[in-house]
Amino acid sequence: MCECLKKAKTSQTESDKKECLDLREKHVKALKKGSKQHEGYVKSLSTCEQELAGIPQVDPNLTTEEKTKVVCDCMKTANKQNRMGCFKLQSDYAKTISDLEEKKTFNLNSQSCGE
Repeated sequence: MCECLKKAKTSQTESDKKECLDLREKHVKALKKGSKQHEGYVKSLSTCEQELAGIPQVDPNLTTEEKTKVVCDCMKTANKQNRMGCFKLQSDYAKTISDLEEKKTFNLNSQSCGE
C-alpha cells in the first residue's frame, strides 16, 4: 500500500490515485475493523502517509520543549494540505506526556505556534 501511495504521489494520472483508494478499501474490508491486524495496518499506513508528507516521526524521548519545537516547525513549514499531519503529530506527542500540567503546557504552547 505504501508503494502505491509513493507511486500515486509522483504520478499525474488519476487512475494511480484511484488505485490506492481501491486497494485501501480492499485491505480494510479484508481486515475486520477493530482487530489487531486492522489497527496495525492503519498505524503503518499513517506512518507511510506522514513520511510522504514530510512530517517527522514521533520521538517520545524528547523533552516537552523539544516536542513543542518539532510541532511548531512542522506548522511553520507545512502547506495547508500537510497541516493535518502536524495536528496529528501534536496529538501523538501529547499522548506521550503523562504529567497533566506538562501536557497542558505542551498543548497551549504548541497550539499558539500554529497561528
